[in-house]
Amino acid sequence: MLLEWRFKQIRVKQQKKLNESNLYLYKRITSYIQNSELRGIEKEEILQQVVDMMLQAQIEDKSMDLIIGNDYEEFCKSIIEECSSDKDKNYRMLNYIQKGLLGMILILASLTISRGILNSSFNLGVTVDYLLIASVISFVLLPAIKKSSQESASLTFWNKKFYTVNKGLTKSGANAFVLMIVTVVFIRFILGKTLSTKVFHYTINLYSAIPYVVLILLIIGSIEIYKRIYNKSI
Repeated sequence: MLLEWRFKQIRVKQQKKLNESNLYLYKRITSYIQNSELRGIEKEEILQQVVDMMLQAQIEDKSMDLIIGNDYEEFCKSIIEECSSDKDKNYRMLNYIQKGLLGMILILASLTISRGILNSSFNLGVTVDYLLIASVISFVLLPAIKKSSQESASLTFWNKKFYTVNKGLTKSGANAFVLMIVTVVFIRFILGKTLSTKVFHYTINLYSAIPYVVLILLIIGSIEIYKRIYNKSI
């Protein structure tokens, strides 16, 4: 984490040396890389290398097309694919599960706090409905939002990005939202038929859920240890 922070500080200082057009291009590349599934340190190493190459080209008065090519998105994709190709399917799957579980915990915590604030009596618990929604958002919607952010990386102004997200102009974002709705409806239908619709209003008390929370945290921690060992071995 400290090394990643150091790289970022150096990179931010160096990118200020780029002229206006090159800085614009670099920011688009940064947005695309930052919304990828690469590790934080990998992103910073890549962005550091890119800014070094761009500064060198700028000093030598060379066209950025010689380095980046005509399409910066293709340039970014090739870098991401090259970094991802070193990782096997187990690594990518475990990384997806880890991020999904972590996202689910954060979403559930937010929903629990919001529910406590809205209700007169603060009840540390979460309904099955909340658990279902948090799971689908974390494992389906959030990964797609990152992809959608990559698609809109070329948009400069915040109002254009806002328009893009809200109008569903990004294909992956729109598909993910539809998939999330379909998944929630399908699971609710199955559970409602096999069990009862009352199950969705059942509240899981935080204290009774502590063993499960600890188990999930252990899984997240174990995956992180595996990833660190794996990255050191390659």
